[in-house]
Amino acid sequence: MRRASPRVALRRGLWVFIALVVLAVVEYLLTLVMKSGNLPWMVIMNIIDAGLIAYFFMHIAQLWRREE
Repeated sequence: MRRASPRVALRRGLWVFIALVVLAVVEYLLTLVMKSGNLPWMVIMNIIDAGLIAYFFMHIAQLWRREE
């Protein structure tokens, strides 16, 4: 399997970081706007956050790849 060049990997990591920042800002604004009933939205956004962090920064997908 080919690996991405360092420039492509850095750009992808930067986009994931930006997405995490945007999600964090949306979560914060959601708590300010909605006084109640925001739990389902928070759970969905936190699952997305956790998935992005586990896949891109913790390299969780490498656990199931075959060694070459």
